[in-house]
Amino acid sequence: MIGLNFGGIMRIGIIGGGISGVSLAIKLAFLKQQQDNISITLFEKDSRLGGTINSINKDGFIVESGANGFLDSKPSTLEIFNDAGLCDNLVQSNDKARKRFIQRYNELQLLPENPKSFLQSKLLSFRGKLRLAGEIFVPPLQSDIDESLADFATRRLGAEALDYLIGPMVSGVFAGDPTKMSIESCFPVIKELETKYGGLIKGMLKKPKKKSGPAGPGGVLTSYIGGMGNAIHDLGKVAESKGVKILLSSPVEQVIKQDNKYAVVSNNQEYIFDTVVVTAPAYASCRFLDSLDNRLSDILSTIPYAPMFVAGLGFNNEDLDHDIDGFGYLIPKKENMNILGALFTSSMFPMQAPNNTKFLRIMVGGDANKEIMQLNNDKLLEICIQDIKNMLGVKKDPYMVHTFRTEQAIPQYYIGHREKVKEIEQITQDLGNIYIGSNILYGIGINDCTRTSINIANKIMSSMNI
Repeated sequence: MIGLNFGGIMRIGIIGGGISGVSLAIKLAFLKQQQDNISITLFEKDSRLGGTINSINKDGFIVESGANGFLDSKPSTLEIFNDAGLCDNLVQSNDKARKRFIQRYNELQLLPENPKSFLQSKLLSFRGKLRLAGEIFVPPLQSDIDESLADFATRRLGAEALDYLIGPMVSGVFAGDPTKMSIESCFPVIKELETKYGGLIKGMLKKPKKKSGPAGPGGVLTSYIGGMGNAIHDLGKVAESKGVKILLSSPVEQVIKQDNKYAVVSNNQEYIFDTVVVTAPAYASCRFLDSLDNRLSDILSTIPYAPMFVAGLGFNNEDLDHDIDGFGYLIPKKENMNILGALFTSSMFPMQAPNNTKFLRIMVGGDANKEIMQLNNDKLLEICIQDIKNMLGVKKDPYMVHTFRTEQAIPQYYIGHREKVKEIEQITQDLGNIYIGSNILYGIGINDCTRTSINIANKIMSSMNI
């Protein structure tokens, strides 16, 4: 192996070229401009940046493999694009995207946006509405147990709200199973409404600067010209232009600590770093960190991931009866369908589909329905089309089809995740100058990933007294 020694230079290694790694590279690139004795190297195992985020342009449709954007109500992602000088390429969703639906009674029920529409909605029965309204009288939990999302929702809102509100939300965000997932780790803001204000309704009434509503999170869904995959590609180019060395097709095989420095082995070459940041997925990180710290590797290996199959379907306008006017719809488990839901991409981002077409993305799989992923892609595609046929009035098969399959797509924050986070933080603190980023610990969304990367960059700067 060849040892690289930069002599007198502060060397920082980033392992993983998804949104987290590239965002960190952008922030550190500005640090490099202030301190010319800094070297930054990013390793990515694939031949492209992006990880689970990828965008394919097929027949004029922009098909996203993963996240289709981020909410502009949080500052971190906007900060990254602003630093990179790419804000002019951001694209806001159509205002129709505020409309979100849940399937019930074989119809799409609009998620209510205010008390009046909540009372008129058929999403919950009269009894279910009364139970949800009674949440204001439910006392806060007098315990520090790590409660499941299902137990939290049932205790505070009732079983029907779990089935038709919370369950679909968890499915839409995490593709997760609410009986397994931790409310504190998955939705800390919701948990805080109980711990700080005594309840969800009380919290929404008292909490200052409330940006979310009953129909979903606040902010405008924002994407990028050409899709989010194109965004990461452009961020990478900016990072390279500012001196970041990006090594594609460079899987990391091992990380070893040597004399208070870290040796990173990739493609049979050894790179020496003063600081290492891991932004690769937990299932990959646990393998190359095993030689560094067995316990760290073991904990990372216990973080499960949900599989996902995504089908992008393009129709001529006349081949779909439904106007698909909105963000999309989610399907509660009790509705006994195979798909998790559908996104109305041509309604959200008209520029991502040709004129006079309708464009959908259908999601299948998730943690609660792993078994369906045993089917091949052709069968899964057939299921997607069949499950939307009656609901959306499909009269003819789509003329554009593009699919993505990811066996380990979204990390699942099960009960006990907070203890894993604390132990990982302690181990990395003891090791010194190594950080775990990405969506492994502190949230899975794009805004979570960029916030974590900014926090890590600030810690590195602080350690250098900058």
